[in-house]
Amino acid sequence: MQIEAYLFFNGRCEEAIGFYRQALGAEVEMMMRFKDSPDPMPPGALAPGFEDKVMHASLRIGGGC
Repeated sequence: MQIEAYLFFNGRCEEAIGFYRQALGAEVEMMMRFKDSPDPMPPGALAPGFEDKVMHASLRIGGGC
């Protein structure tokens, strides 16, 4: 069975990914930072320093497809 969840980490996504990698052996399949978004955020939409925060990521846990 495949489960897809979308979680929010309030600017701490990279820390959560590190935890899932260490605790569950998760593999990062894709990671996009706010600064790499194909649709740039409007001026003032992000808190200062959030440009380098993770916007989206996809992890694989286990051998499922």
